[in-house]
Amino acid sequence: MKTQSLSKSKCIYQNTNGNFKLNLINRVIILGKSYSFAIFFFILISSFPISPLSSKTISVCTNCTIKTIKSAIALSQNGDTIKIQSGVYKEGFLPITKSISIIGETGVVIDGLKEKHVLGVYANGVHIQNLKVIGSGISDLSEFAGVHTEKVKDCYFENLTLEDNVYGFYLAETTNCTLKNNTSIGNAENEVLGGNGIHLWSASHNKIIGNKLKKHRDGIYLEFSEHLEIERNESEENIRYGMHFMFSNHNQFNKNIFKNNSAGVAVMYSKDIIMEENEFLDNWGESSNGILLKDIADSTLSKNRFEGNTIAVFADGITNINFQNNDFIDNGWGIKILGNTDYNKITDNNFIKNVFDISTNTKSTTNLFSKNYWDHYEGYDLDKDQIGDIPHKTIHFFGYWIAVYPFLMVLYESPVVLFLQGIEKAFPIVTPIEFEDQHPRMKERI
Repeated sequence: MKTQSLSKSKCIYQNTNGNFKLNLINRVIILGKSYSFAIFFFILISSFPISPLSSKTISVCTNCTIKTIKSAIALSQNGDTIKIQSGVYKEGFLPITKSISIIGETGVVIDGLKEKHVLGVYANGVHIQNLKVIGSGISDLSEFAGVHTEKVKDCYFENLTLEDNVYGFYLAETTNCTLKNNTSIGNAENEVLGGNGIHLWSASHNKIIGNKLKKHRDGIYLEFSEHLEIERNESEENIRYGMHFMFSNHNQFNKNIFKNNSAGVAVMYSKDIIMEENEFLDNWGESSNGILLKDIADSTLSKNRFEGNTIAVFADGITNINFQNNDFIDNGWGIKILGNTDYNKITDNNFIKNVFDISTNTKSTTNLFSKNYWDHYEGYDLDKDQIGDIPHKTIHFFGYWIAVYPFLMVLYESPVVLFLQGIEKAFPIVTPIEFEDQHPRMKERI
């Protein structure tokens, strides 16, 4: 009996122990699943940006608890919004090192007190809107700006009015930033002391849209900056260029207006540039250009309007550029092509009321002229196909010699030159160059 009881007890113990082990294992598995789910949930929510519910709005005004923008920035956290009520805030340099938004009501003025930059942006995702920013510092050693950014991405500046700053916007090493519908009026008196309205250095994938730049050294300046969209900006009355960029590939600028600058635009040492539907107007002076193309390649210049410029296009060392569907109207020179400019196509353009349509300093060319309209063309169209039956000589005797010896311009329309032009018509061999449009249009391209 004792043996049977002992065996029975042992059996019960073994069964009980087995169930205990089984229950323990199940609990560990369940707990592990819960723990894994908790980790997964934490990773999931941490991958999303800060919830709007966790951000706050900080109001700034003379009668508010927080009376200065500097105090509001100090109290803010990532994701917060600072709203500024109307007034003049004389606060000097304001560094921003958090991902915040700063939005002003009508009539907000931020004065940098001529110290350094007015606003310094050094965090990603900063948004600034609806402010007037004045009074950057002036220095021979530093490039002080109304808005200065460095090594940031996803910044956004809209409806800002910048006045009396050396540089308007200065963006260094920025990515995916947008400048939209801003105005910058500079205080440049000369090229040495003046700054640029919008200055980008080593920047990529930025958008410059709908801005107005005036009275700077250069309205827009780009260096080592790529994949930019520059659209619907107006740049005028600048000391040097409406826009100037160097060593900046894969960019496009469309539907901009460059007016009444010392020179309209300079595109230098770059490739893969798309230039479409821009207006280059009244850039007039001793050596002013609508656009200077210097050592660029593989680019397109189309549907642009060049009117009232000393030289509409100055081409120096360019290769494989398509000039197509442009209007050259009432310029001193339509296109000046230097001898180091090869393998470009000039097709389907209008040349109207220019003093010289084409000018060059070489006697031969690899550039192609075809199907352009020339208002100086004196040929005929017997087969009525709207294409002239004889080629058009794009460069005439005096135009060539002016390019070689510019001082001869004093003889323009003198009796001597008129006499030589008469001889040229009778004996075209006098013209010392080979530039011809083999298929000139009889009517303007519309």
